[in-house]
Amino acid sequence: MKTRITELFGIEYPIVQGAMQWLSKPRLAAAVSNAGGLGTINMTTYESPEAFQADIQQMKRLTNKPFSVNLSLLPDTKPDGPIKGFLEAIVAEGVSIVETAGSSPKPFMDTLKGAGCLVMHKIPDSRFAHTAQEVGCDAVCIVGYEGGGHPGMAGVGSMVQWPLTTERCTLPVVGAGGVCDGRTLYAALALGLDGVMVGTRFLMAEETAIGPRLRQTILEARETDTVLTQTSIRNALRSLKTQGALDIIEFEKGHPTFDELYPLIRGTVTRAAYEQDDPQAAQIAKERRPDLKIDGEFQLDAAIVLLLRFCLWGGLIRSRRNRGCRLAVRLGPNLRPLGIAEILGRRCRIPV
Repeated sequence: MKTRITELFGIEYPIVQGAMQWLSKPRLAAAVSNAGGLGTINMTTYESPEAFQADIQQMKRLTNKPFSVNLSLLPDTKPDGPIKGFLEAIVAEGVSIVETAGSSPKPFMDTLKGAGCLVMHKIPDSRFAHTAQEVGCDAVCIVGYEGGGHPGMAGVGSMVQWPLTTERCTLPVVGAGGVCDGRTLYAALALGLDGVMVGTRFLMAEETAIGPRLRQTILEARETDTVLTQTSIRNALRSLKTQGALDIIEFEKGHPTFDELYPLIRGTVTRAAYEQDDPQAAQIAKERRPDLKIDGEFQLDAAIVLLLRFCLWGGLIRSRRNRGCRLAVRLGPNLRPLGIAEILGRRCRIPV
């Protein structure tokens, strides 16, 4: 499958792994890259530039395929501030693809482009696409309101945001927010996009370091089982409807200051939830999708076979109804999670 994104990044499938704090580490990201997608590690996971650089080096040992790193830019992030060491690590290790998110990457473009990096900027509103192009970005990722993590405050869904973005810039466009299978990939391509970004579904990969209780909670979640927190500080975060998230929403009704809210929303709280395998402990970012079911069968197109690896609990079987051009995933409580490489190792013809 060829799109402008596959050609720009040198990848086989137009699928970018989302940068999930604490979870987008080398084991997962390298597995995605080795399978033909674009794996990503997240800067905010690391407490120091040295730890960040060490994991970039680990990525290079685990894969010889393209991968990216995510830089989260706050409004007060300056090139000569704490981020400087992370930028130096990117340059020193010869990272070729950088995803920026948050504030405009303009102050960092000279450094990144001078090092030969391709830059994809993630935006929550299609109105920012033209600005990303003006400052020299090579691609944009537009996040619809369904997205897990930070979908912005506009409240506009993917079906509206995605095509508008293609009209507001000429760059390759990646769509995020509610992407979960071959149908949503092809929907993105039909709307004129060049690829998709997927985060939540990768939570189910065996290469992702979360425990069985949290996996089961995610599998059982329905489309109504997400909430938005942090709206009081205009930094909306979509997460699972855990008790921790509901406590935050209740606390926000009192209009707390950022300093008062911060102890509840800081990343270390979510990190503890992952480490303790406690689904109720904190905000666990999740997309607004109903698709993960414990029993039954659903269809995924073979051209999106990469997406199968987030999956899940099951074995692959050929679908009689689709003449070998599709695969079905049978899910069941007694089946084990499959690794990305294991699933993709089961070859099938991909219609072009």
